[in-house]
Amino acid sequence: MNPDLEIWLLFAPFWLLGTAALIGGAWHMAHAIIVTRRAQAAGHAPPAQRHYHLRRALLAFGAFVALALIGLGVGAAVGLLVGG
Repeated sequence: MNPDLEIWLLFAPFWLLGTAALIGGAWHMAHAIIVTRRAQAAGHAPPAQRHYHLRRALLAFGAFVALALIGLGVGAAVGLLVGG
């Protein structure tokens, strides 16, 4: 097997999971904005719902960054071991 392809296949799952976390974070961020605007239009603001979605969005973005960095680390380590 091509070493470059093997390296990509090793850290691709981290990138796929990270991409899913990024999409989830964007969804929660959009939902937090929508919930806040609807509540303000109705004359009240539900801080618990807004904080819930903002917290989930930040956790998902953090998961994306962590998974992306783990994927880079795995790719770099395998690249050094296979290529070196």
